[in-house]
Amino acid sequence: MTKIMKARKSGFTLVELLIVIMIIAILAGMTMLATGAAIDGAEAARVINDLLSMKAAAIMFCLDEGHWPDEAAGSGAFNSASALARSFDRYTDRPLLGGAGRYASIQIDSGNLGSTPRTFIGLELAGNTAKAGVRQKLRASAQNSGLYGTPAGGGTPMYDGAGNVVWTVMY
Repeated sequence: MTKIMKARKSGFTLVELLIVIMIIAILAGMTMLATGAAIDGAEAARVINDLLSMKAAAIMFCLDEGHWPDEAAGSGAFNSASALARSFDRYTDRPLLGGAGRYASIQIDSGNLGSTPRTFIGLELAGNTAKAGVRQKLRASAQNSGLYGTPAGGGTPMYDGAGNVVWTVMY
């Protein structure tokens, strides 16, 4: 008996290819979500570090000038937040405002923590730092980082994510 051999073609069926493409698409989507959350977390950490840098810059300013920046602002030496930021640029490794900056303004304001008067320094979020995911990460780390949503933060560090300025105690 002679066997008739069928010609066998090698390759993949259309169904197999579609299944592989769907698996790749699902994995790519999961990777994009994880990457977005990591980027938001990094931006939030950068905001916190920039606030701490501004606090250190204010202390260095006080040591050089003999007064705190808000006292200079009250005397008319700084008529805008950008002038205040330019005075801090010499104390930071990079400008925070302007073309290379990440924030809309640097602000100094007074408030109370409980019954104790304090002076706060704040960064107005702009660009990537103002995204909802970054605000959520800031809100989650507010207690540990000493972030405030308003200068009169009510005595407990909190950032509610509603305002556009993130504050920390300057002194």
